[in-house]
Amino acid sequence: MQLMTLVKKEFHQEIRAKESVISMTVFSVAVILLFSFAFNAAPAEFNKFLPGLIWMTFLFVSVIGLLRSFSAEKEMDAYSALLSSPVDRGSIYLGKLIAFWIFLLLAQGLTIPLFVLFLNFKISGEWYVFILLMMLTDWAISGVGIMISGMGLRTRMGEVLVPVLLFPLLSPVIIAATKSTSAIAMGLPLSKFNFWIMILITFSVVFSLVGYLTFGAISEE
Repeated sequence: MQLMTLVKKEFHQEIRAKESVISMTVFSVAVILLFSFAFNAAPAEFNKFLPGLIWMTFLFVSVIGLLRSFSAEKEMDAYSALLSSPVDRGSIYLGKLIAFWIFLLLAQGLTIPLFVLFLNFKISGEWYVFILLMMLTDWAISGVGIMISGMGLRTRMGEVLVPVLLFPLLSPVIIAATKSTSAIAMGLPLSKFNFWIMILITFSVVFSLVGYLTFGAISEE
């Protein structure tokens, strides 16, 4: 019950402010247009590194969203009021994680068609496999990102701390997502990239548990 209330709170804040999804989508569109005009490689060669460009774009997009994830709580020290409420702090973490995961999926849903339109992104296999991959990767990104954002909230250089810590931690996730996307785009069976899927599952589970269990300590002054 507490968790659903916290998720609804995040959605109400996003509906009022319209900050996260819109800013992430606008950035994605700008990057896609830049790529479409900047790269003139042959389609066969370009498609080889297009999965990497896609996930690098989503990595930077996630940073923009994460920097806004605690923006409402910073105003008038509302975060201290949230921590003093009779709510489990692990639930606060999970509420933030689920809400950001959905926001990131919404931004990707709006921009993936543009990758198809402007950059000729094609999937030889089933599209639902790629969608499941996005959901899994986004959960890993959200689990790590919300934990780091909570740490950065209590520091003066939080906006610098988030990308500095996030990029190294998410490097295995982005590499695994890129390798898996390349395999899916070529229509390869799961057995050809199940190692990378296991990495994504491991990051999702481990950091979700660590964030849930340690968010109380992370959120302290």
